[in-house]
Amino acid sequence: MDLYTFIVSKFEIFNTRALITDTLAFGWAAYADGQEAAPMRIIAPHISFDEGQYSVSDYVPSDTLPGLARVVINDPDAQVVFSFQLLNAHNVPDGALAGRVAATADQLAGITAGLAGAAGVASGVFWAAIVLEALVDVYSWLTVDCDGPVAVDQISGPRYMLDALTDTPERAIKLDKQYGGSESPDGCGGNSNYEVWWSLSHSRSWVQVEDFSSEIAVGRFTSETGVTASAHYGAMHAFGVGDGPSLGFPPGPVVTHARTFTGALWTVDAVGSFALASLPGGTPSQSLPVSAVSFDDRLYVFGILSDGSISSLAYTVDGGSWVQQAGSLGGLHTAEPIATVVFHYRLYVFARDSTTHRLRMISTSDLATWNPWVDVVEPTGFPPVSSVAATALHDTLHIFGVYQNTKDPHQGTVIMHKSTLDGVTWTGWDVVEGGARPEGPTDEPLNVAAGIFRERIYLATRWNPTSHLALNFSGDGADWSGWRIPQYDTDPQFDLPDLQFGGTAALAPVGNHLYVFGPALLPNKDGQHTVWAY
Repeated sequence: MDLYTFIVSKFEIFNTRALITDTLAFGWAAYADGQEAAPMRIIAPHISFDEGQYSVSDYVPSDTLPGLARVVINDPDAQVVFSFQLLNAHNVPDGALAGRVAATADQLAGITAGLAGAAGVASGVFWAAIVLEALVDVYSWLTVDCDGPVAVDQISGPRYMLDALTDTPERAIKLDKQYGGSESPDGCGGNSNYEVWWSLSHSRSWVQVEDFSSEIAVGRFTSETGVTASAHYGAMHAFGVGDGPSLGFPPGPVVTHARTFTGALWTVDAVGSFALASLPGGTPSQSLPVSAVSFDDRLYVFGILSDGSISSLAYTVDGGSWVQQAGSLGGLHTAEPIATVVFHYRLYVFARDSTTHRLRMISTSDLATWNPWVDVVEPTGFPPVSSVAATALHDTLHIFGVYQNTKDPHQGTVIMHKSTLDGVTWTGWDVVEGGARPEGPTDEPLNVAAGIFRERIYLATRWNPTSHLALNFSGDGADWSGWRIPQYDTDPQFDLPDLQFGGTAALAPVGNHLYVFGPALLPNKDGQHTVWAY
C-alpha cells in the first residue's frame, strides 16, 4: 500500500488572536479526487495557549501522532490534498466543533492553489500559507468574540508528483512557515502571528485489513488458510476461510470476505458457513482455500466440499449481498486447492484428481453446461509440490505450478509454466526464470499465485525457509524481471512485524493498483491469522 503521514509537529505563538490567550483546536484532513482518503481528525485540548513554542504531540494521545498517520492513497494519478487547520475556537460548543471543522476541511479541499500566498516550488504541487482574509465566508461560523483561524494550510497535487518529492533519503517534505492572521475584532489582541512546523512523508508497506467501522466479530479480515482475490465492478474482493466460533458463527469453516474501492476503507463480513474440505492434517477451520472469479456480471466463490467435490458456493452481483448456490461440477474429486480463470469468454477450472493425481481442466460459458474434464499434461519427472495458478493475458492462458526437479537435484524445487492460445493445444513446460531465487535466505518455492496488471503477468510466491512473499513479473511469460520481496514499514513507531505468511497469497488489480494479500503465519493475540495487503 502507498501510505502518507501528514503531521503538524510544533507551533510557536508570537501574538495571540485573543486579548490574552487562544483556546486552540487542531484539524487534519486528506482527500483524493475530492473524496476523503482518511477520517477527518480533530483535537480540541481545551487549553489556553499564551505566547511561546509548543509541541503538538503533548496534546494528543501518547500512542498516536500529531496528525494523520499511514493514509492509504493507491492511485498515482489521484489529485491529492492534505490540509490542516489551527483555530482559536473558545466559543464553539463541543458538540458542534467536529462537524464544523470537517465541513470546512471539505471546502478547503476544493480551494485551488490560486488562493495560496505563494506558488509551489514544483510544477503542479503547492504548499503555501493560504491567505486567511480570503476565507471569511468559509469561517463564518467562527466569528464569536475573538474566535477565528490562526493558521490554515494545505499541500496539493497529483499523487505521483508528491511521490517524487517525498521519495528522497529523508522521505519527507518538511516545512517551517509563518502565518499572519486575519483582521482581529475590536477588543481582542492584535492580528495573530503563528509559526508552524509540518511535514508530509510517504512509504510503501503491508497493511492489516480491518473494518474500523465494524462493531461485530468479523471486523478484522482473517484466514486460517490461503487467500484468493478478484476485482469486480471497480472494487477489490478478497476471501479466506476462518474458524466459525472465533468469528461469531457456529463451529465449522466460514468463508471470510473483505472489500475495498480505494484500499483506504474496508468492509469485512462473511459469505457464509460451508462444509469445506480440510487441509491434510489440519483442523476443520484449516480448510482448503476457496477460489474467487468475476464472470458474466457476477462474482463467484468456488470451494472444495468435505467429500472432495468442487462446488460453486455462492455468488454476488453487487458485492454486498450473497446468494448461496450449491452447484457441483461433478466427475472429479480433489484434495488440493483449485484455480479459476476467465479466458475467451469462458470460465476455466483447474483441479488435480485425488484418484489419478492428474491435473485436469473443465470450462463453461454459463455455469449451467460444462465441457467434460480433460487432462492437462504435467512435466515428466517433475512431481507436483503445489496446486497450479492460472491467469489470462490477451489471447493466451497461462498456468503455473511448483514442481520438484528430480532430473537436476541441485536445482531442487522450481516454478514451472505453460500456456495455450485456444485451451486445447499447449506449449511445453518451462522453468520460470531458470529457477532463480530472490536475494536473501530464501531456498525453495512453496506455492504460487498469478494475476495480471498493466499488461504484465505477476507471480506471488511464498518461499522456504522464511515464508516471505516475493513478486516477479513478465510481459510474455518467458522473460522475467527478477524476484523482489515487498518491503514492510520498519518505522518502530508503528511496531509492524517482519511479516511471514502461512498460506498461498492472492493478487489482483483494481484501477491503478495491484493488490497482494497474504495470511500471517503467526496468530495474533486472539489466536487469529490476520490477512495483510500490499
